[in-house]
Amino acid sequence: MKPIFKTLRAAAARRMALAGAVFLATMADAFASGAGGLPWDGAISTLQNDLTGPVATGISVIAFLAAGASLVFGEELGGIAKKALYVVLGVAFIVLGNKFLAVLGLTGAMVA
Repeated sequence: MKPIFKTLRAAAARRMALAGAVFLATMADAFASGAGGLPWDGAISTLQNDLTGPVATGISVIAFLAAGASLVFGEELGGIAKKALYVVLGVAFIVLGNKFLAVLGLTGAMVA
């Protein structure tokens, strides 16, 4: 009959060897980031370009004017309709905010 400590040491050694083999097998993938960019950088850049492009700006201007006119001239708007119009105004401000701040000369920080 084997002593219990030798059996535990052998099991621990096998687990350590397996963990080391997995670590060595996956280490090449960890160092494979050649360009230094994150995987979602392309998708975020596309989304930013879509939200600041001419189509989004035109839609935001129309939504901003329509929601503002509805709030000013809409006498009998319910609470839910007013909240929905406030959401439309908020989204229009967010989309137009980039262009508005650029006109004022306020732009984001440049990190080199």
